[in-house]
Amino acid sequence: MPTKDEIALRQDLIDRFTTLIKKTAGAGTTVRPVGSCITGLFFPTSDIDMVMAFSPLPLSFLQSDIRRSGFASKIDSVLNASVPLLRITDAVTGLEIDLTAADGHGERATNAVRKWVKEDASDDERRVIKSLVMVLKMFLSIRRLGTTYTGGINSYVLVWMVVAWVKLEMPKMQARTSATNTTATTATRRYTRSSDLDDILAGINSMSISSHTLSTATASASRSSTATTRTDLGSALLGFLRFYGQEFDYANKSIKFTSSSVRYDSKYSYATQRYLLSITDPADSSVDMGSKAYGIKHVRETFRDAYDTLGALIEGTATRDQRAKARVEGVLGCWLGGQYSQFVSERKRIIRRWRAQRS
Repeated sequence: MPTKDEIALRQDLIDRFTTLIKKTAGAGTTVRPVGSCITGLFFPTSDIDMVMAFSPLPLSFLQSDIRRSGFASKIDSVLNASVPLLRITDAVTGLEIDLTAADGHGERATNAVRKWVKEDASDDERRVIKSLVMVLKMFLSIRRLGTTYTGGINSYVLVWMVVAWVKLEMPKMQARTSATNTTATTATRRYTRSSDLDDILAGINSMSISSHTLSTATASASRSSTATTRTDLGSALLGFLRFYGQEFDYANKSIKFTSSSVRYDSKYSYATQRYLLSITDPADSSVDMGSKAYGIKHVRETFRDAYDTLGALIEGTATRDQRAKARVEGVLGCWLGGQYSQFVSERKRIIRRWRAQRS
């Protein structure tokens, strides 16, 4: 989770950028953060989404003024997209700001996430949703499947996939667990697997530098006192991967959100590209968020492989190569893949540059 300094530097970045835009576009202009920065579902290295309203100047006119100010080390303009934006890299921290003109959706989407994840979710649901979103964001990012530009699943779609699973499938998983967990042998086996997986999620949420030497003392104490009332994070991760990797019928089923409910529905009979994920946007029911994830087949296979790999590592049936990698990188590093240490290094670099600028 972000530290106090990391939260402070993001707020400082928002304040500096807001001051710059008001100075450039006029005092009547408003600039507000939206998305994960507000809902709390962000990594310390995540970019910041901001929307601008009541500006007499279009985004294209702001680009040169922002460049001259020295605020940005880099500016990319994506003005021909369905939602035009400026991607601005802060010269101090290296963090990116995605600035769009307000169309109402950004704030509606932020409010919808806040409602479903914070206000209307139980403590247990909130804990599971946040943990799964964070670990899966990193998992997809490492594989370059975390944006629709690459055909993958962006963070907003991922949130709603997780929410749908928690609301519709997690109760089934809990019922199965309760029904089958009747013997000491079964309980012991389940505890061993869940302990390992809870430690994986705890390590990712804390962005532990020592990814393959995760401390278990605190986690074990917490589990022993709450195991009867809280959903296993590890079991939830496996359940999500199994559901979207193996079980969900992408060709015939869709996930329908309203402002207050979620359900499965049949896909329209005239739908083309039936392999695509169909999931409606709670902030705009006319939008099918999965329509742009053209690489969903790859995402699905990745979830399936991840389920098989993680299960094998925990159950002790992994291949010799997987076991060897796990001994070096730990279960966390082996399952995540890629260079997890790069995330840690980037996190340190951002803090170091921000502190240097303030001193």
